Amino acid sequence: MEIKVNKLKEVMELVKPVVPKKPTVKSIACLCMGGGRAVATDLETMVIANLPEATEPMLLPYSSIAEMLKYVPGSDMLKVELKGKIVFLSWSNGSASYPTEDFADFPILPELSARAEALIDGDILIQTMVAAIPYTAEDDTRPVLSGITVVLGSPIEVAAGDGFRMCHKALGLSFPLEEKIIIPRQGAAILDHVFAKTPRTPPATAPSLVKAVTAKRQLRMSIIGDNKLRLDFGTSVSVIINLIAGKPPEWLALIPKGEPMLQSQIFAPQLEAAVKRVRIIAKEGTDAVRLEFADGKLKVSAKGGDQEISSTIDTIHTQGEATRIALNQKYVLGYSSGKQGIITFSKYTESGPAVFEDQQSPRMIVMPMVVAWGDEPAGAKEEPQAVTVDEVSDTEATEESESSSEEETSKTEEEPVTE
Repeated sequence: MEIKVNKLKEVMELVKPVVPKKPTVKSIACLCMGGGRAVATDLETMVIANLPEATEPMLLPYSSIAEMLKYVPGSDMLKVELKGKIVFLSWSNGSASYPTEDFADFPILPELSARAEALIDGDILIQTMVAAIPYTAEDDTRPVLSGITVVLGSPIEVAAGDGFRMCHKALGLSFPLEEKIIIPRQGAAILDHVFAKTPRTPPATAPSLVKAVTAKRQLRMSIIGDNKLRLDFGTSVSVIINLIAGKPPEWLALIPKGEPMLQSQIFAPQLEAAVKRVRIIAKEGTDAVRLEFADGKLKVSAKGGDQEISSTIDTIHTQGEATRIALNQKYVLGYSSGKQGIITFSKYTESGPAVFEDQQSPRMIVMPMVVAWGDEPAGAKEEPQAVTVDEVSDTEATEESESSSEEETSKTEEEPVTE
């Protein structure tokens, strides 16, 4: 096999996220070449790149060759030969050899027919899934919470949550199969990496250069077999992901409905700055930041031990009754940080979740923290049980919620947070 060094570097960078550093199977630490393709997998996700130069079947030890190629001129031609279980590489002024694994040991994906497929706007789909990654549960005790739920149909909807907060966004896209799938967070991150590394191919029918550059980047999305998602990036790269088995929580049933008791528009940088002013003291307590809306203003405060701090900002527009709520400062900052536009804050019931929305990212639904405000009736408990997303009743979530959703979401056992 002969290939330009720069081209092999590009392929190796493309598949990098799916090559495990500590593989359970030795062969998957290699890049599989042959049949005009380069393939890499971590046994959960597979990346397949079209590579006409890969005519001879062989496995290239990934880490060794990737490190060596850093110091080989990109314009050189690289000759690669397999002799027994040794891979020999040579270029204009150097050569190298490495032991490799048996080509037959590399896992091969069986041929599976697509149950449904469609062209999808990749910019919208992948951007939304990546935005949902921070909302997934970091532990794997409940796998369905560690992934991103994609509700297929019309419209396609994306949701994720960790038990205390969730995100949701309905996309202006459709798919010819009504089904819920759960994409592992690592799979979504790999899709983002491949999407960024794959050249955008302008449509041949674009009437101008501007139209060609700004055209939607279409991906072919397929559901194959019982548990796999395939995304084809034009004709150059495909990614196949093993989906998480199980039934996701009824995320859509947890989204508040009806008219909010309060809705306020806030300039995102001002909200971020106000929370950052008080977060040090919030950390001294239970990470709770208190938001109090009244008279067109938002008071942001925190308590920790004998310390207390507050900061007041003007809202752009507020309607509804005066409201107060305590939220985890990490969640508020996680949503507001880096945003330059307007955030809309909504609260629908006294004890229900808060909703944050803007024009770009998915909306965030976050459960309140229970704090002592100082004006509770005598005899009131100062530290009642904290509320989680799992504890939202069917009535508060939606009148259309099915009993199965409560049964599914009641299983979360996260550490309560109180102040």
